[in-house]
Order: sequence, then C-alpha cells, then structure tokens
Amino acid sequence: MTNSQSNPVPPVKKKKAKGPIRLEAVVPALVLTALVGAYFSFFFDSHLRHALQYVGTQVNGAQVDIASLKTSFIRADLQIAGIEVTDKNHPERNLVEVGSVRFKMLWDALLRAKVVVDEASILDIQALTKRKSPGYVVPPPPPDKGPSVLEKAERQVLDQTQKHYSKNFLSDIASVVGGTDAGDQLKNIQGNLKSDARIKQLEAELKTKKAQWDQRIKDLPQQKELKEYEARIKALKFDAGKPAEFAKSVGEADKIIREVDQKVKLVQQTSKDVKGDLGNYNQAYKDLEKMVQDDLKDLQTRFKLPDVNPKEFSQQLFMSMIESKIVGLRKYIALAREYAPPLATKEQRLTKKQEQIVPPKRGDGKNYRFPITTSYPLFWLKHAAISSELSSSEYGGKIKGEIKDFSTSPEAVPRPAMILVQGDFPKQNIFGLDAAVTLDHRTETAKESVTATVAAFPVGQTKLSEGSDVSLSIDQAKGSSFMQATLVNQELSVETKNTFGDLKYGLEAKNKIVKDILDGVLKGIPAITVNAGIKGSFDDFDIHINSNLGDELAAGFKRVLQAKIDEAKAKLKKSIDDKIGAEKAKLKAEIDKATGDLTKLLDGKQAEVDKALADAKGGSKSGQTPQKKLEDEGKKLLKKLKF
Repeated sequence: MTNSQSNPVPPVKKKKAKGPIRLEAVVPALVLTALVGAYFSFFFDSHLRHALQYVGTQVNGAQVDIASLKTSFIRADLQIAGIEVTDKNHPERNLVEVGSVRFKMLWDALLRAKVVVDEASILDIQALTKRKSPGYVVPPPPPDKGPSVLEKAERQVLDQTQKHYSKNFLSDIASVVGGTDAGDQLKNIQGNLKSDARIKQLEAELKTKKAQWDQRIKDLPQQKELKEYEARIKALKFDAGKPAEFAKSVGEADKIIREVDQKVKLVQQTSKDVKGDLGNYNQAYKDLEKMVQDDLKDLQTRFKLPDVNPKEFSQQLFMSMIESKIVGLRKYIALAREYAPPLATKEQRLTKKQEQIVPPKRGDGKNYRFPITTSYPLFWLKHAAISSELSSSEYGGKIKGEIKDFSTSPEAVPRPAMILVQGDFPKQNIFGLDAAVTLDHRTETAKESVTATVAAFPVGQTKLSEGSDVSLSIDQAKGSSFMQATLVNQELSVETKNTFGDLKYGLEAKNKIVKDILDGVLKGIPAITVNAGIKGSFDDFDIHINSNLGDELAAGFKRVLQAKIDEAKAKLKKSIDDKIGAEKAKLKAEIDKATGDLTKLLDGKQAEVDKALADAKGGSKSGQTPQKKLEDEGKKLLKKLKF
C-alpha cells in the first residue's frame, strides 16, 4: 500500500503583477541623476574656472586669473568675477582687470548642448593695475615641438621688420662721424662677393657651353659634302628626247634640293641656338654691374655705413614702435580666424593642416567642428554691454561699448561680429579711447577692419636707438594715436598716425660732435610726429615711415656725415673692383672672343649652304633642251617643284 502523503506536491506561487514604476530602471536613473547633479553642484564651476584660466593664459601668453565663477542651470546664466590679465612684458601688472561678467543664455539652446548668450554685461573695467605678485609668463615651446601658431604669426611680422632696422643705428653714425674708417676693415672680408661667385659660375658654364658649341659646329655640313651636292647636280642630264631619263633627272634634282635645304635649316637652327646662348652670356655680363651694387650695399650694411636720408632715419628710429602694433594686429586676427573661422574653400579643406592655438592638456581628446546649417552655432554671443564707471580705484575708467554677434560658426549668424568701445581713464591720463572692430567671416573671403583712436595717453620710456656710442630714448611724453587697418582675405592695408608732446629725452653720446647735433635737433622739436603706411600681406608687405624727427636728424647730420660716407663707399667700391676686376675682364674677353669667332664661323657656314642651295636650283634648269610637248610637261613639273 502506497502512502500518498510521503511525497507532497509543493504549492504553485503566483507571480506578482508589475506596477507602473519599475525599480530596476528608476533606481539607476536616480543614481545617475544624483551623481550628475552632485558634479554640477560641487565640481563643475571649479573645473570650468580652471579651464578658462588655462585657455586664457595660453592665448594671452601670460597668467589669467579668475577669482570666482558661478553657473546656474535653473536661471541659465553664468557669472564670472575678478578677471585679471597679466601683461607679459611687465608681469608685475595687469593689462586689464574686469570686475564682473554675466552671461544670460537661452534655454532652448542649452537643451541642444549649445551656448547662445542673448544678453551679457561686462562691468567695472580697470587698466594697468598692479598685481599682488608677478604673473606667470608662458615659456616658448621646446625646439622639437616648434613654435606655436601665435608665435608663428608674430615671427611672420618680425622677419620682415627687423631686417630693415638696427637698434644701434645712431651708434653706427657716431662711429663714422668719429673717424672710424670702414675701408680699413676691408682686409678682413670673409667669403666671396656675390659678383665674384657669379663670375666664377659664368666662367665654368662658358667652358662647358663652348665644348657643346664646338660639337654642334662639327656636325654641320663641311665644304667637301657641299661640293659633292654640286657634282651630283652637274652630273644630271635633262634630255627632252629621253622622257624617262628626263623624269628621273627631275626627281633626282628634287631629292638633292631637299637634302641641301635640310642642311640649310640645320645651319640656321644651330646659328640661332648658339647666338641665343651668346646673347644670354652678354646679358649676364651686363647684369654683373647690378650684383656689384648689391655687394656694395651688403658691405655698407656690414660696415654699418648709414644712408643720410630722412626716410632711413625715421625707419630706424620708429620701426620698433610700429612693429609692435602690427604684431598685435596679426596675433588677434590669427585668434579671430581660428575661433570664428570663415568658410573654407575646397582647396583649403583639402590642404589645411590643423594647428591649435591653445595646446590641449595631456590626455585631452580632439574636437571636430562641423558646419552649422539649421541649428544654433556651438557658441553665439548675441550682445554684450560693456560698462564701467569711475570709482575710487586709481586704475578705474569710464567706459561704454558693446560686443555683437560673436560665434564659432559665423556663417550661421546674420550679421558680422563687432566690438565698439569708447571711454577714458582720467586718473591714468588716458582720454578719448574710441575703437571699432568688425569681423566678417560669413563667406570664404574673410574681412576684418579696425579703427582705433586714443586722443591722449602717457608715454613711458621708449628706446629709439641704443648702442655703446649713442643711446637715445623718449623718457616721458604725452601721446595721441590713430590707426585704421583692413584685411580682406590676405590683402593688408594699415595707416597709423602718432603725435608725442611734452617731451623729455634720454641722451648719451661719447662723441661731442654727435651729442651737439642731437641736442640741437631735439631742442628744436617741441612735438614728434610719426606716420606709417603698410600695404601687402602679412607674408610680404611694404612699410613706409616718416617723422619730423627723422627729417631733422638727417638734415643735422648730413653736412658732417655725407663726405665721410661717400669716402667710405668709394673705398668699398674700389675694394670690390680690385677683387673682381681681373676675373671680370677675363670673362669679358672670353665672351667677346667666343662671340666673334662663332659668329664669323656660323655666318660663313650659312653663306656656304645658301650658295649650295642656289647652285642646286640653278643647275637643275641649265640642262633643259626643247621638244615641245615633253618640254611643256617638264616645265610644269619644275614649276610644281618650285624650280
């Protein structure tokens, strides 16, 4: 009998129906939301502040500090306070200090991960404030990494300006006035002159060419070969009574004439080529005189012989002042075209190599920018008001202005970007600041324009020339400045006008004559004007500087200096002539001999082949005898062959 209760069947559990809230999905979402919220509450502001400080420092080239940064996702705004931008040339001070910046952003843009600032304010601006401690200056990159984009932009300008002026220009003049004889230094000339090297090059080329010419002339038909053509023609018989023989003779005569004609063409082509080469060498010899003048100019620079003309004086004294303005303009345009790039052409998209103005931190990824078509740009500052009122601070100013339509994708914005600023810093004696900047990067042709005026500003020590014999500087002055610049794609145009009054100079000169000249000129100039014009591109531009100080200094030195400079130049010219005179004469003789010999030979050869061709054509007609019908046919054939 089986016990039915020995193996009881367990009861079946019913599954509980799931409700509308699924904890396995809600709990991770809540945890993730809490973590994101905690990050934005406790860490995001700090990380963003440090990121902005890093980017600002790299772009400025010196330390940028931000005292505080606060974001609010609920209010969709960003507030930054205590911005200090270090002057990299004077790390103990700030170029500018901004009390506070506030950005009010659009909600619908934030939901699309875009930043569109509908309204912003920039308040409490101060200039040239003292720092609590000197700011950090970004060191140059290691040689293996090469210069940064901004350093390349700066070097692009400096490579062109620095080759046109010398910081010790007045010392060079003093050495000539003081009796230094540059001609005596000629004994120590190292290396070959350009003209000397060119003479040697021409001599070597001429030797090779002469061998080639001789070979080509040997390949021309000789007298014996031409006599054979004459004999073949005379051997032909044009007997009208023998039609077959007559036709054969006519055909042979035509063949001989064509052969002689080929020889004529060969002589003509050879004559053309050889005489063309000879013409080139004669022209190269004439060009040597220009090289001699270049050598003279190079030696003049090497031995520091100045040119006594107003343009040279103005350029040497004020090039560094104008240079700093062009360098600043170049760097800010490079920044604008990097972060608000114009539309790239097809060629630019294919060839552009990405260079980063701000190097990424170690471990950072790479950002890729895609064109915007219908959405917001990644960043768009629609409008920012600039405002600052006078305060108790000695560095404060009264400023008003606005920034409009700055974007990382200018093609998606309906208007060009603009910066307008007006103001004064009375406690620092800066008045009449008025600047307008326009950046139009909405098409493939980038256009930038800058107009800036400062009616009055204090001028600190400015070195005009520094050297062991003479040092001249403006120690103190009151200046005014105007600059207008445009850049369309790569075409640059800049005009700048500067005036300096209430002048105090710093002058040191060992030579009494030089000191008296400089003292007399400086006392007679109550105000200095410096005007400059620049045309071209940043890769290749012409710069013209004129100044009343340059005019007066040139006039003051001319009487004393010109005779000594002319004497030194004459010695330099004589030294060049002595060094290359014999080789130059030898080259001339070789070119003249080759020209005479080859021309005579080629002209004689041309006469020989011309005579052979004339004889061939004349001999083919001389043997004809009448027999009416055949003669008519023969004449038609000869006429067809142009006999």
